[in-house]
Amino acid sequence: MNDLHATTFEATVVAELPQHLYRLEAEYPAGAVLTASLSLDARRIGVHVRTGQRVLVQRASLDPGRGIITGLALRQR
Repeated sequence: MNDLHATTFEATVVAELPQHLYRLEAEYPAGAVLTASLSLDARRIGVHVRTGQRVLVQRASLDPGRGIITGLALRQR
């Protein structure tokens, strides 16, 4: 399987956008930028995402520039 289409990967929150969207930057591929929102499960349990945090992301299958934040990464910077 190609690493570009990995199901879940880590990214850093670069900016908070309107309508509960976040701009993320992934380490691999280097400098990949995508827009993501919180998953329903993450909202339900009260995950709060802030700029600079590391998060777990699933890339959307039809639009590689979009994704869903599934939770916080264990390793923070």
